[in-house]
Amino acid sequence: LLQSRSFHSANGVIFLTNYAKEQVIRVTGSLPGKKSIINHGLNQRFLIKPNKQLEISNYNFKKPFQMLYVSIIDQYKHQWHVAEAVARLRNNGYPVQLNLVGPAYPTSLKRLLNKINKIDRKMEFIKYHGHIPYKDLHKIYQKSHLGIFASSCENMPNILIETMAAGLPIACSNRGPMPEVLGDSGLYFNPESVNEIYNALEMYINNPKIRAEKASASFHDVQKYSWALCTEETFSFLESIVIDHKKSLCVE
Repeated sequence: LLQSRSFHSANGVIFLTNYAKEQVIRVTGSLPGKKSIINHGLNQRFLIKPNKQLEISNYNFKKPFQMLYVSIIDQYKHQWHVAEAVARLRNNGYPVQLNLVGPAYPTSLKRLLNKINKIDRKMEFIKYHGHIPYKDLHKIYQKSHLGIFASSCENMPNILIETMAAGLPIACSNRGPMPEVLGDSGLYFNPESVNEIYNALEMYINNPKIRAEKASASFHDVQKYSWALCTEETFSFLESIVIDHKKSLCVE
């Protein structure tokens, strides 16, 4: 209620995505002040040009196709569904490995580890690396062949943007602002459906051409996420709010 009242009394409101704007206004109702959508920027460390995509036959169980999912382990991130989909791929003969990176909430971590214990007791192809310092995070992207983002609730998915910048083909949740950010440059799935996750991953694995096309497209699209642009648009918006406010005082 307090936040809604703040939005209504504000001369201007900045949203990170159009999805966020729509969801907030659905709760608050129409807002009288100026509104703007200004995306966050991207740390340039994550910019890695896409590598040549190889046939899955170039990989084996000793040198597997590396899939990466970076995110906090939490209920709405669905790492256990991704792990199960990857286990099915492995059982069907695909030489794949899933790397999970991120801190964890205890309850969610317990659920994930229980799942891993059932499908990969020795952790041969599902690796949970825990928290990796942000300053080192780009290094694990460099070692990966495909990115996964299975969150069902986001405002501005910074991790998705970093994965795009890393030049990886991306299998992505179809919820929230993810389609707004990734556009046509990825393959989508319902993050609560193991079958859909499996299908998206299998399509990528069997189609290096699709991997190359999606990786190149997302790497191109991500260039617009600039902190310089974010700064420019933010201060420009703030300036317009001040000017409008001064004009209203003169009228009064």
